[in-house]
Formats: sequence, C-alpha cells, structure tokens
Amino acid sequence: MKFRFGVCVVVAIAMCWIAAKPSGAENQESELLAPTSVRSSEFDPWGAPHHRWPSLTDSHIGQEEAYYHWSRRNRTSLLPEGTQTNPLSIWVGGDSLAGGPALGFRELERKEGRWLYTEDVRKSTGVVSDWYFDWAQHLKQQVADGPYEVIVLSIGGNDWQGFRGGPSEKGSAQWTQEYRQRVQEILRILDRPGRLVIWVGMPHFRTPFMVPLPDAVNPITKEVFGNGERSAWVDAASIVSPNGVWTKEILGENGELLEVRTDDGTHYQSNGARLITAAVVAAIEQYWVTG
Repeated sequence: MKFRFGVCVVVAIAMCWIAAKPSGAENQESELLAPTSVRSSEFDPWGAPHHRWPSLTDSHIGQEEAYYHWSRRNRTSLLPEGTQTNPLSIWVGGDSLAGGPALGFRELERKEGRWLYTEDVRKSTGVVSDWYFDWAQHLKQQVADGPYEVIVLSIGGNDWQGFRGGPSEKGSAQWTQEYRQRVQEILRILDRPGRLVIWVGMPHFRTPFMVPLPDAVNPITKEVFGNGERSAWVDAASIVSPNGVWTKEILGENGELLEVRTDDGTHYQSNGARLITAAVVAAIEQYWVTG
C-alpha cells in the first residue's frame, strides 16, 4: 500500500514538472509572437488584406467602406475591374428609355464575360408619377440591398406633368424643388460603399409637349449625380442629339450616318442604344482603374 502511495506521489510530481515546463511548441510560439509585437507598427495591412477582410467571392455591398479599398488592386478604386472570372454585377432599370442601355448591356453580356446583368424596365413610369409606380419604394424593397456593384437608372421620359397633391406647374421653382428632393431620395436609397450609381440624362425629344423636358430635369439629375464619389451622370442628349434638338440620325466616327432615334420622336434606335451604353461603360471604367 505504501509502495503504491509512493508511486502516485512520484507520478504527480512528474506531471506537475511537465506542465510547468514550456513545450517546444510554446517556445516556438513565443519566438514568433515576440518579433511580431516589435514589428506591429511596421505591419502593412494594405499588402495583405486577407488578414482582415473576408473573401471577395462574398457580397459585402453596404458594409464597411474600407473593405472595398483594401480589396482593389490599387487600394483606391471604387469598383473592381470586371473579368470573366469575376464579372461586375450591374442592374439597369427605369422607364422605357432605359431600354436603350438595357439593349446595350444585353448585347455586351453575350459578347463579353465581364458583366453579370440584371434588367428592370417599366414603361410609362417616372419620378413624378409615384401614384402609378413608386420607383423609390421599389428600389428600396427590391434593389438597394441586392448584390449590385453598378446601378444604372434612366427615368424621366414621362415626367413633364404636375405632382399629385404637390406642385402642379411644370418647371416652376416648387416643381423643381420637389423633383430634386425625389431624385436625391433615390440616390440616398441606392448609395452603398463599393457601388456606383449612374443616372442617364434625358435626350431631346421631337414631340412638342416633351421638348421642354430635358432642359428642366437634366440640370437637376446632373446636380444630384454628377459630383458624387459613388455616383455619375451620363449626358445622353449630347450623344444622340448633339445640336440640342431631336434628330433621327447623327454622323458616326467615320462620317457615316447613324440612325439613333425611332420615328416616335422619343426612344433610341439600336445604334443610339449602343452609343448610350458605351458612355455608361466609359463611366464605369473610370471607377475601376487598377493603377
């Protein structure tokens, strides 16, 4: 019995000695941690973003803004460059005039693998007629929190009308203020870190009652979208109606006549749609410069 008790005491003492002595692994860990604490002020997190930020294959739209800078090649671009392995997620929507860039991006998606494209075109809608279709509410509920890195809006072709329950005199100071507030609200709803929101301005029209529309709404939408860090404005009028009035044809780069508008005096022909889309793509590319 005494022998067994003695053995137990010896074993217990040995175990305590082993537990008290640092293991080889612990010694190695101490050696690794020590120089790290010394170098902490020199650590360059920009050179190793994966140490802090999650995988780029996940969607982080609307989360920490610094993440997007860390995850870009030059650490400053708003957008990543779209590639076949990592296509850029783009949403295009609005009234029937949005059919222009919608057509263009449908073609681009077939030809190029750098786009992941979603389309939402709703005829006869607008900023003013929220009683008919409320774009702000729709964007808030269906689009704003989606995994879209680029959102392209073309809304306004039906807006030369008074507000229900609001300013009824088209183009008046009160009408302009209400229109500006609604456009600002749309941008506020869609604005997210790591996302570019593009507004395509109105072209000129042939239908007499619509002629004043571009001059009334384009300055408003350009003011709201044209100077933002995460927004851009595309001047459709200068592309398809460069002389300041509606025209069916324009001169192409090689001097050929290009039919850019339809006979209804409002919508884009396929050539016009491609030109508008090219301008949108150029705006996007300014935000994915890789340095």
